[in-house]
Amino acid sequence: MSGILSESALGRQVNGQMVMDCIIQHGPISRAQVAKMTGLSKQTVSELVLMLEECDWVRQVGSVQGRLGRTAVTYELNPCAGYVAVVDLGGTQLKLGIADMAGEFLEEIRAPLTDGGAHVVEQLLSNLAELLEKHDIPRSKLLQVVVGVPGIVDRKTRSVHHAPNLPALPGGGLETVLRGILAVPVLLENEVNLAAIGESWRGKGQGQGSFIFVAVGTGIGMGVMLDGMLWRGARGGAGEIGYMPVLTDEEMDEVARHHGALESVASGQAILRLYGEASQNPSIDLPQVFDLAASGDELALRAIDRVARSCARAIGASASVLDPELCILGGSIGGRPEMLERVRYWLTEMMEDPLPVDASSLGKRAGLLGALALALREVNGRHFSPQLPESIKHSETYLNMESVIQMD
Repeated sequence: MSGILSESALGRQVNGQMVMDCIIQHGPISRAQVAKMTGLSKQTVSELVLMLEECDWVRQVGSVQGRLGRTAVTYELNPCAGYVAVVDLGGTQLKLGIADMAGEFLEEIRAPLTDGGAHVVEQLLSNLAELLEKHDIPRSKLLQVVVGVPGIVDRKTRSVHHAPNLPALPGGGLETVLRGILAVPVLLENEVNLAAIGESWRGKGQGQGSFIFVAVGTGIGMGVMLDGMLWRGARGGAGEIGYMPVLTDEEMDEVARHHGALESVASGQAILRLYGEASQNPSIDLPQVFDLAASGDELALRAIDRVARSCARAIGASASVLDPELCILGGSIGGRPEMLERVRYWLTEMMEDPLPVDASSLGKRAGLLGALALALREVNGRHFSPQLPESIKHSETYLNMESVIQMD
């Protein structure tokens, strides 16, 4: 197959991506070293590197001494060849970052959503425009936008649904609207899925073929990585454990139906409700509940424990079906020591061979980093193998090359 590809335009595209991936991963690197690593001829590599240099994707950075005393020019990725914007929309907050092609953030900002997210599109565009202007980046240099949303992204229609914590999103055509205004490729993805990608790329998921990422904050959600690939499900709803039917018919109320049965008993809101009912203090906030728990307050400890037990049930059920190697706990409260300790305890009580559970090492940046990994993958695939047919895109060889950008 490789011999046929090398004689075609398609083969040139695949070879170009191999060369580019080699420079990204091992640069600064000489053309001779690239040829040795890829198995391509020196002439082919020289032609492709020249093309990449002319297009401003790679740049010369120095030289290396050869065995015969000759010096060879070395090349590396030009980080200023383009930029990507990544966004993480939560129920109450917008996080946005601008990064170069080397995957380095120029700046990250956080801002509360105004009016409960009613003006999320205007706010996103305004913050993005300010960052581009601040860093003197022309719109033509913006190559990709990836937005994480707290809802299900339908894989066919690209619409958002089941987003109770940000009601302004469903039915709004966010992806189409942003693409039309920005005139750049825009991709929506579930925020917890992005956090799982981030953990696989730069967090506790590195080296783990299959793991689940469970985010516990305002609500609860799960990202599923199976054999190194994100599992989205048939309609994009894989991991929506907030709707796991853990309540009886008598326990289900309108809030549980709208937000999800599990979410009503395994989330930050559940902790507040449980503590408020027990203490007759409904005005307390989550940080105060955890502060009280740290000081030994029995009511706070009991509320956290009950929510941790519900989380453990969902994790145990998911582990029984998916058989992952690890569960990573994240979100605004999921990775807190109090939650981690109690989830581990209850899993030990529930399972003969409990799934290992660890706290996220990326914290609140997991979603942005996952969005960055996905954005770089999209740019790489579009610019270096734009015409690959689906049969090649899903082949083992292509997926292995693609993983350099996706998860390295």
